[in-house]
Amino acid sequence: MVHLVMFDIDGTLVDSTEFDGRIHAEVIHEVLVVVVDRDWSTCPHVTDGGVPEELLRRHGIDDSDGARRAAVKQRFVARVRDYIEDDPHAVREIPGATALLAGLRAMAGCRLVLATSSDAHPRVEILRIAAHRALGDLAPRRRTYCGDGAWDRKACVELGWDFVAIGGKVAHAVAFASFADWAMILSVLGMHVEHSACPIARDRRP
Repeated sequence: MVHLVMFDIDGTLVDSTEFDGRIHAEVIHEVLVVVVDRDWSTCPHVTDGGVPEELLRRHGIDDSDGARRAAVKQRFVARVRDYIEDDPHAVREIPGATALLAGLRAMAGCRLVLATSSDAHPRVEILRIAAHRALGDLAPRRRTYCGDGAWDRKACVELGWDFVAIGGKVAHAVAFASFADWAMILSVLGMHVEHSACPIARDRRP
């Protein structure tokens, strides 16, 4: 039986939420010509596609052909690409993320997967789709999701998954500022480090 460990990306594995959210809000305002409140928690589906869809609904804007949503997506992707090209260091690793992923990949009985909002708008469906791609019809012994948003926690509660809050923005019993304390995080995940096989254990040897 495997333990499925899933990760959100923006704000969880990489620190990109400041410019990502700002550019998204600017593009939505430019394309839809509506006031954008960056308190995304007011939207039922906090994803790149879910937010403009909700704003279209709230403002009664017809987008039956999907043209406005497509324009938001295209301009957002282009703006983010340009921003990163201008500043290659704009996207920073959340401390310990690379090492933790490498360590988990080396562990037997662990299946890793990244969740992407490109698959669906509802976060619950995003997690379900990612899990099915990773496992097929295999039933894992445990499912854990690491994320940085209140919407991540809500989805895990609905699905009955374990949740690990990263980044300090979500009040939760299991929460870490980053992945720097990998030993404690592995303990929470119920996993044991084999010093001979685990990259993060080798890196921490005196």
